[in-house]
Amino acid sequence: MSDVTVGLTTGGRVAVRSRIDPPPACGPTLTDTVGELLRLDEETLTVRTRHGDVTLRREHVVASRAIPPRPARRGAPHRAIGIEDLHLVMTRGQPGLAEARLGAKGAGWLLRAGAGWTGRSNSALPVGDPGMPLDAAVDAVEAWYDERGLPPLLMLPRPPRARTADDPLGALLLVRGWRELPPADVLTGRTADLVAHVDPPAGVSLTSSGAPDEAWFTGSSPRLRDHLDAARQVLALPPRQVFLTAHDEGGVAGVARVAMNDGWAGVFGVHVSPAHRGRGLGRWLTVEALRAAERAGATLTYLQVEQDNAPAQHLYRSLGLTPHHDYVYLARRG
Repeated sequence: MSDVTVGLTTGGRVAVRSRIDPPPACGPTLTDTVGELLRLDEETLTVRTRHGDVTLRREHVVASRAIPPRPARRGAPHRAIGIEDLHLVMTRGQPGLAEARLGAKGAGWLLRAGAGWTGRSNSALPVGDPGMPLDAAVDAVEAWYDERGLPPLLMLPRPPRARTADDPLGALLLVRGWRELPPADVLTGRTADLVAHVDPPAGVSLTSSGAPDEAWFTGSSPRLRDHLDAARQVLALPPRQVFLTAHDEGGVAGVARVAMNDGWAGVFGVHVSPAHRGRGLGRWLTVEALRAAERAGATLTYLQVEQDNAPAQHLYRSLGLTPHHDYVYLARRG
C-alpha cells in the first residue's frame, strides 16, 4: 500500500493527485481528484466527484490528503460546515465500539455503543433520514440499545440556544417521557488562529505519543478511569491521534488528546489533577494540543464543552474558539 494514502478513511472527503495514465505527449502529466472516498483497497481507490465516480490505481497516486466536508453556508471554513457534517467529522474522533445505521446503507441515523464510556460513544446521532416515521425510528433506537444492555440515549444537534421542544424529534422524545440532560456547545476555529504563545508552568515537561500509555491513563479524568477497559478500546479506534502528558517532579500533572480526520482536529480529555490547578496548566495543555494538530496538517479545530462548565468555556473562548452550534442529550426514563 502506498504511503501517500495513509490517513485516508472511507466516507471522508479527499483530494488526490495522481499521474495520468498513459501519460500525454504534451501538457500536464498529473491530475487532481476531489470528492468522497468510497472505496480503498490494496490496488485502487474510488472517489465520488461532482462528475461521477473515479477509480484510481494506488501506484499512480503521488499525493493525497483528507479535506473538510463541503461548506453548507457562507463564512469562514470552520463556520461554513453544516451541523450534520460536523457531527459526522466529530464522531470519527470519538467513535463507538459498535456502530449501525438506521436508514439507507451508509446514511441515516448513526447508532453507537461504547460499553458505557461517554455519551458521544453511546448515543444515537439523528443525521440523515432514518427511512421510517420518527415514532418508529425511536422504537428502533430503544430496541437497539436494549439489546446491548445500554440505556437509550440520543444526541440532538441544534442551532445555538434553540429549544428542544421546537425540534420535531425533540418534541416527540419529550412527549414519550425522555428527559433532557445539560446541553453542550460545539466550539470551532481555524487552528492557526488558536495557537497562542503560552509558557509551560515552572517545573513541568511534556511528552507526546500516538497511543496512550499508562501515565496518560493515570492522569485522565475520574470518569475515564471508572470505565478504563471501555476507554482503552475506544481510544484505539481513531486512526490519527496525539496523546499529551504533562509531568512534574510529583508525577503526572495533566493530560489531553487530539484526534485528526477529514482536515479537522478535535481536542478531547483535557484534564488537570486537582493538586496542579490554578497554574495555567489547562491552557498550556490545550495550546499544545492545538500545536500538535497544526503540525499534523489539521487546518480546522472543534471542541465540545458543557454549557455550565464556566471555567472551561472561558478558557476555550479566550483562545479564539467560537460557538458553531450546540447539542443536548435526551435519555429514556426508567
